[in-house]
Amino acid sequence: MHNKTTLQVLAAASGLGDERIQELWEGADMYARAQAGNPDSPRYQQVLHERMAAMVEREVAKRQPAREQAPWVMADAHLGQIEVSLSDALKAFGSRAQHVMH
Repeated sequence: MHNKTTLQVLAAASGLGDERIQELWEGADMYARAQAGNPDSPRYQQVLHERMAAMVEREVAKRQPAREQAPWVMADAHLGQIEVSLSDALKAFGSRAQHVMH
């Protein structure tokens, strides 16, 4: 997760709002740092994304009564995660490719 735009994507996709996504992000970041250390490492990114996905899913599920938890509610939250993961992967690939070329 590189910038506020990333958090806005997650907020819009999950319906949780910018402030709550920021809180979840801070918790996921602290957890990933404790588990993986260096925020520039691939392991950190993996732990961060897994933790954030679980936290967003849990939060969305809490806000939806069980009888109203249609599959698309969770699908929307996951689509935001997919977009963020793809964006981060493309940035990492571009950075590595540029490093190899120089």
